[in-house]
Amino acid sequence: MGKVKQTLIEMLDEMEDDPPVFNPNKNPVWSIPLSELVNLWRARFGDTWIDVSELEEHFWIDASARLHQNKKMEELNHHSGNTPWARLKEDA
Repeated sequence: MGKVKQTLIEMLDEMEDDPPVFNPNKNPVWSIPLSELVNLWRARFGDTWIDVSELEEHFWIDASARLHQNKKMEELNHHSGNTPWARLKEDA
């Protein structure tokens, strides 16, 4: 994980300038293996339900989007509001 961590740090440094054109190869969320992204999410949030509308860091917003696209998240849209809650599926 040392090399992946170093690559993520380098890519995050490059992202600070907000490049005008999206390139998934220069975005840490889209360039790391999906299994590694699952591990990072699990290390950060565990099996806790997260209000995805309150995610503030670009990395975790993009991570949530990628994990949702790949059906690694379960969702809860509680009847008392429209706030989307999500967490990793057990088999992710």
